[in-house]
Amino acid sequence: MAWRRQIPLKATQMKIFEHIKCFCSFWQPTVARRITLYFLIFGLIIFAVTSVLYTIAGKKHFVNSTSRAIHHQFSLLEGSSQPDFILQGVGQSRPELRRLLDMLANISSSFYLASDVSIYSKPTDGSVWSRLYFSDSPILHVEPVADAYTPRLDHWLERRFGHSDGNIFSTGGPLALFVNITGPEDAHHYFLKIGVASEGFAGFMKGQIKHFIVFFLITLVLLRFLGYYFARKIAGPIENLSAVSAQVARGDLSQTVPVASNDEIGILSHNFNQMVEGLREWDRIKMVEFELEKGQKIQREFLPSTIPDFPDWNIATAFFPAGKVSGDFYDVFKFSDGNVGLVIADVCDKGVGSALYMALFRSLIRVFADQATQSEPASISGFDPSGSRVATEPCSDNKAAIRLQAVPFTNNYIAQTHGDEGMFATLFFGVLNPATGRLCYINAGHEPLYLIDAKGVKKALDPTGPAVGMWPNAAYNTGQIQFEQGDMLIGYTDGVTEARSPDDEIFTRKRLQSLVEQPFNSASEMLDRIKASLFEFIDIAPRGDDVTMLAVQRAVNH
Repeated sequence: MAWRRQIPLKATQMKIFEHIKCFCSFWQPTVARRITLYFLIFGLIIFAVTSVLYTIAGKKHFVNSTSRAIHHQFSLLEGSSQPDFILQGVGQSRPELRRLLDMLANISSSFYLASDVSIYSKPTDGSVWSRLYFSDSPILHVEPVADAYTPRLDHWLERRFGHSDGNIFSTGGPLALFVNITGPEDAHHYFLKIGVASEGFAGFMKGQIKHFIVFFLITLVLLRFLGYYFARKIAGPIENLSAVSAQVARGDLSQTVPVASNDEIGILSHNFNQMVEGLREWDRIKMVEFELEKGQKIQREFLPSTIPDFPDWNIATAFFPAGKVSGDFYDVFKFSDGNVGLVIADVCDKGVGSALYMALFRSLIRVFADQATQSEPASISGFDPSGSRVATEPCSDNKAAIRLQAVPFTNNYIAQTHGDEGMFATLFFGVLNPATGRLCYINAGHEPLYLIDAKGVKKALDPTGPAVGMWPNAAYNTGQIQFEQGDMLIGYTDGVTEARSPDDEIFTRKRLQSLVEQPFNSASEMLDRIKASLFEFIDIAPRGDDVTMLAVQRAVNH
């Protein structure tokens, strides 16, 4: 202890002065002075909580102990187990009950002083309260009562949660302890009322001072731990920031530091988290680009890598997605009977969602077109191969009409299974007989296809039903056209007709029709002409939609 005696008195006084100054200047924005504010606020909170807990515990102990004593005394009364035994004694001599109430009225102890002991009663299905009491004789009397306590009792009975056997009511006058003495088979509610003198209750509270002492000791312990906690709030964030920054430097971008204040440490932590979030965003962008490139490659594989070769037929396609992935698609595939399936479609919306549905639509059309031969056309709700919604000539090839059932099959599957997503597609599906040149088709809400010859447009293949997937059991009629030698069918998506120039001008069907009416030699030449004119029109304007085209030409035999 000799080193303590060597400390100058002036230095000790200066340290005490600095502590007092720091404590009294807690409003200034420094970390050290803010700690004193934390101690002051949390000390007051703990003291307030302690006081409330002390009051609640004292009141609860008083009510519970009194309720237990009263229930025990009532259980000793003769006939107390019978329903409504209290109310049945009205107008009769009830000396045992009289003695019990007198005993409760004459109690005077360190816990409470009792007075005005009576019983409040009300039918379980009624609204009028009665007061049962004894006067100068052991005869039990009853009278209607409507004092300030009855509304409180009604509210007590209406509570669904937090029921208790006793409660203390104060209506501006003396305190009153009410104990619920209703039996399980009683048809009335019974509450024993005991007037409690305020002085007696205060004496009871003094008798519970030991609770306050315990709470006070707990408060002292908590303050000690809170002091350690707030001391750690100074050094802890700095140590944590140093450790996290080392992990981020090693490439772990999942780490962040908590921002627990708005002082210099808090600002530093916030800026550090923003830096890490920027690194994460850059990492996510690289990952998304990588995934989109994979999706683009996979989607390209869904489209036919090569177009089947048919004698005397020339088929060409063009596909230019606006983004990494697309909702447009085309398909050309052979059936076992030698017929050819032709599909061009546009799934609603943009991005990854439409690309996923594009794969689903394409697979369903192929699968259902093969499986449809196992059922009759009339078995499909909404399908009418002999109808003529728009088509002037319904399909006369029964086998082709059966394969066209793939459209209503696909519509019902999408609408019933994925209807909540609201996804649909405009789709043209045709079954071509290469030998005869006959094409049976369904145009499900798609852009009209053009059948052209050397003179221009021979026929527009308008929609014969709604878009696929909009609602179940939609009606789809079929159409039929006949390819003559030299005829060509042009299909396209709205990315062609709705393309915009830098001046926000739309390409339009009229401009497209003027291109297809010009002389042509082959399907590929026609698509190259349209593509060159379209992209020259778009120029530097951003493309908002995919461009997909399909051309089918029956060659001329020489």
